[in-house]
Amino acid sequence: MDLPVTDLATVGVLVLLEGLLSCDNAVVLALLVKGLPPEQRGRALRWGMLGAYTFRILALLAATWIMSVWWLKVLGGAYLVWIAVQFFRSRADADHDGLADHAPPRRVLGLSVFWSTVLAVELTDIVFSIDSIAAAVALTDRLWVLIAGGLLGILAMRFAAQGFLHVLERFPRLEGAAFAAVLVIGLKLMLEVPVDLWTTPVVVASEPTAAAWIAAAHHTVPTWLHVPGLMTIHAAAPALPTHLPPAEMATATAAWHHDLRPLVHIDGLASSLLVLAIMATGFLPRRRLVTT
Repeated sequence: MDLPVTDLATVGVLVLLEGLLSCDNAVVLALLVKGLPPEQRGRALRWGMLGAYTFRILALLAATWIMSVWWLKVLGGAYLVWIAVQFFRSRADADHDGLADHAPPRRVLGLSVFWSTVLAVELTDIVFSIDSIAAAVALTDRLWVLIAGGLLGILAMRFAAQGFLHVLERFPRLEGAAFAAVLVIGLKLMLEVPVDLWTTPVVVASEPTAAAWIAAAHHTVPTWLHVPGLMTIHAAAPALPTHLPPAEMATATAAWHHDLRPLVHIDGLASSLLVLAIMATGFLPRRRLVTT
């Protein structure tokens, strides 16, 4: 197989992208397995990683379909919001009853605690994968590049999750901060409902390449709010072009689903920095009450 330098560079970019987008994933996966006995945590992460590998390959093969089913992202966002709300409710109940702050793992579908945790790890990875798949497809249409970058990124995330288990023991407040970040991510995904569900698509002038069409669309489509490098609230969405070659069309379609079609689009870097800032509060020391 020919391995052009540009493809290898793209694999590196995808691994870095996966790492940035998966920093919060690693913390959440660590939190999900934290309630298991120490000897079962690594095994749960290994099973979770196996499922993540399988799903990621299947998802990349069906990336166009996954991105076109807009309600998957909204449903995934609702799932993340539910996870965060359940955590804060259980912690509030525990504080009220004078119990330990960390609730035991829940059993679902009649499964054991271990397999219920593995299932939660799988579902969470699927939800987090939706955004990263769209971002990856926008970079390249070469399947082996997408798979290599995605799988190497998952491998890095698995070891990061193992490391975060030790960090969580040292900084207990990181648990609440991580679930606050999950809540924000869930709300972000829910706000990415397609604006063209209730507006007429905007026709953008014909352009020779996907990059040129994407640039023209950003300048043509009306917005309610646009803060460069931060977020955009679209008033409408562009109609997909019909004249581009297949490879260019795939890139344009990925960009359309990822940042031109949603009602609210938050820049990927801004979103990552916000999540990291929220999680960073988990490393702050507890305030001590001063009594007189």
